[in-house]
Order: sequence, then C-alpha cells, then structure tokens
Amino acid sequence: MPKSPTPTPSNDGTKWATFTYSSPQIRKITSIFKHTNIKIAYKCSNTISHLSKPANKTTLPTTPYDRSGIYMLTCMTCNKAYVSQTSRSLKRSYKEHTHYIKSNNPQSAYALHILNNQHEYSPIEKTMTLLKPLKNTSLLTP
Repeated sequence: MPKSPTPTPSNDGTKWATFTYSSPQIRKITSIFKHTNIKIAYKCSNTISHLSKPANKTTLPTTPYDRSGIYMLTCMTCNKAYVSQTSRSLKRSYKEHTHYIKSNNPQSAYALHILNNQHEYSPIEKTMTLLKPLKNTSLLTP
C-alpha cells in the first residue's frame, strides 16, 4: 500500500503529492486526483544509490552468552537445575537472576532456591548452560 501523499503547495497555488511508484496499480489509485487541483509526481525506490548499498550484515554473537534461547542454571551446591527460556541474551538473564539474589528478591525460581537454602551461586561460565540457541524468538513459549 503506498504511503499517504503529503501535498505541498507550489508558488502558483498548485498542490503536489508524491507517490512511490511500486506497481502499475499506483496509477489507478492516483487517477482519483485527476479532477482535483492536486498534481501527482512519482518517485521510484530502486535508484542506483539504493541498489548499490551494501547488504546489512548481521554479526554473530561472540559467545554463547550473547545469544537467546533455552538455558539451564545449575546450583553449584546441590546440582539442582533450573531450565528457562529468554528472547534476550543469556548474559542479561543471568544478571537479572543474580540481581534478584543480591537484593534478596525471589523473583525467579533460581533466586528463590539460592535464597531459601542459603546456597552459593557461581559465575556465569560455571552456572549457565545454553541448551538450545534460537534465531527465531517466536518459537519460544509465551
């Protein structure tokens, strides 16, 4: 669907509207303005500058903790595991869990376990494991 035109008045009082020419159907849409004082101008989106731009390269995460997906947190004292999922980075989820522990706030089951049992938690490398990385976060359970 084309963008709504923004009429701009010219010096002689004629208003102009610009449409991006995306298909021949745009001519049918703009024919509505034939009997008005609004003139139509077309622009295209496939100019040389658009076509010569390099494609956006997505950088791959450098560590597994920069990815999203299904993860497991393990209690280093009793080896019980907490499995969860996140659409954000695992690093950020780990920081939230440790923040809950440090602030004595049992917002997650992992924090609740550590706080109730007075167990110790370890650095992310020893505690957190990425079980299944996901590129498409819509596959996560809501």
